[in-house]
Parts: sequence; C-alpha cells; structure tokens
Amino acid sequence: MKANYQNAATTETLLYGCKIGEPNYMEEILYQCKGYTNQQELLSKGQQWADKNGYDRLRISVIDLNIAPNFIKAIN
Repeated sequence: MKANYQNAATTETLLYGCKIGEPNYMEEILYQCKGYTNQQELLSKGQQWADKNGYDRLRISVIDLNIAPNFIKAIN
C-alpha cells in the first residue's frame, strides 16, 4: 500500500484481534496510532505479540477522520 503523507494528520490506524476461541464479534483494539503507520510492519509485530498473548484473526483498519461515516453501510 502506498503511503499518503498528505492525510497523515487526519488518519488513525487500528489493529484489531480476537482471543483464540472467541467469536469474531468479540474482537478488541490491540493497537491505535494517529498519522502514518507502516501497515506491513504493524501486522508483523502485531502477529508476534498476538502469538505470545493468545490472540488471532488480526486485521487493520485505517480511518480518515475527514470523511464522515456512512452508517447505512453498517445496516445493510
């Protein structure tokens, strides 16, 4: 993924994970960072931490705070 430094001040990167054996809806935020984040490095280090701490099913979400959320997508 190409870095976008212009929006770095208005983005947040979240790393989510689930405890092993828990359902998907029980995911937790494992890491939060404002601004630019190297997603490949975050996922690599997150996986190492998750393996040691009983988590799996990691995912990264990048949120641009300048874009209003579309709650209609959440319903459908």
